[in-house]
Amino acid sequence: MFVEVKHDSWKEINQYYLKPIKMKVIYTKEQANEHVNIVLKNALFCRIGMANKNVPYVVTVNFGYDERYIYFHGSQKGKKVDMITANPDVCFEIDYGAEILSSVKSCNWGTKFRSIIGYGKVELLSNDKDKEKALLAIMQKYSGKKEHAFDEHVMAHTNIYRIMRNNIEARNNHWKWDE
Repeated sequence: MFVEVKHDSWKEINQYYLKPIKMKVIYTKEQANEHVNIVLKNALFCRIGMANKNVPYVVTVNFGYDERYIYFHGSQKGKKVDMITANPDVCFEIDYGAEILSSVKSCNWGTKFRSIIGYGKVELLSNDKDKEKALLAIMQKYSGKKEHAFDEHVMAHTNIYRIMRNNIEARNNHWKWDE
């Protein structure tokens, strides 16, 4: 979605763009937690960044979450599995609400977004109870329903992962907290 920003006069444009102001806003812990929860609730995808022998790899996944973990799943074979097996230290990024903010002047466009970035170790779940809890979190996020039945064959042939939610940074650009 594009949001066009129009200015009434060249003088206004010059005053605005000749004096750029960078402000760092410090949020309370409650505001930061609220931001994280808003992003987790509203985002559609999670991006997982991995590296092995100085070769980076990023993959987009469906995800679920609870108060402690980010969950995702995938095949039992492939590059993602190889990368996680070689190095379980990952970075994840989740965002939502992105809009392009256009301008009448080139190179003064911007982006409105909310995002979170986190770091942690990926854990491959092996316990059926943990695997079901993770799949329920993923399904609830996308379906809105708390109860689902899972085929044993599918569960046995799907890798299900979790990352502890303990090192997350909240970021936003052009958002107000009451939006």
